[in-house]
Amino acid sequence: MFFHLRVFLHSLFFFLVLELVFRETVSDFLASLLSDNLSLLIILMIAFVISISVSALKIGKRWGMVSVPVVIAVSSVGLIPFIDSDSKKFAFILLAWAVYYACLLGLYRFRSYQKDQTARGIISATSMASLFLFYSVVYGIYLNFSIPLWLVMCAFLFPTVLVSFQYFQLVKKEKREVWLYSLVMGLVMAEMFWVLNFWPFGYLTTGVMMLIFYYIFWSIANNHFLSAISKKRTVANIVFFGILATMVLMSSRWLPVV
Repeated sequence: MFFHLRVFLHSLFFFLVLELVFRETVSDFLASLLSDNLSLLIILMIAFVISISVSALKIGKRWGMVSVPVVIAVSSVGLIPFIDSDSKKFAFILLAWAVYYACLLGLYRFRSYQKDQTARGIISATSMASLFLFYSVVYGIYLNFSIPLWLVMCAFLFPTVLVSFQYFQLVKKEKREVWLYSLVMGLVMAEMFWVLNFWPFGYLTTGVMMLIFYYIFWSIANNHFLSAISKKRTVANIVFFGILATMVLMSSRWLPVV
């Protein structure tokens, strides 16, 4: 069943928040807080994160299920100012809402039946989507504001660890090993960002590239946990996504070097 009223109502709150941020008066007010009252902006963001966390907790019933909805929500709000037309903003809001709804639905289904493969697949897909949104918005902020590189690397590290843990705990019960692999994934992606920082590409291209690299390492770890890892499959994934990454880079617009 791909519709549930309780999940829909919780996701409706997220949709209304995005619609509110979309309004010019609200977005201008939030932008003004960056220079005039940063503490108020931080308080508003903390309140938003808490509300999303409580909502996800009511659906998933476990704190370990909160990371992906929070990352989707925060990243979606952060990306709206980078979209240049109202029609594209509205289309993005609809897509972000669909991803968020699917995420909550996956959590609800998995809570009801922990062997639900469809629920696991939904959580996996929305985890990837959440990281793409997050990588894109963090790099977009990094390009537009003077932020230390080490701080951005930390920003890449922690959400990657938490999102990875949320999914890997569904396939592996040994929490210590799951935390270890999730931490390694976070460190690897922080290092990958350091490398991509030298490439002259925009935030969307960087987000796609980061997601491609993440998926390669995620696939290896996931197959290891499922005892399905093989050298042939690993090499095939690396070759396929290597070709995909090359196509993305060749078709992307290079940023001018200042």
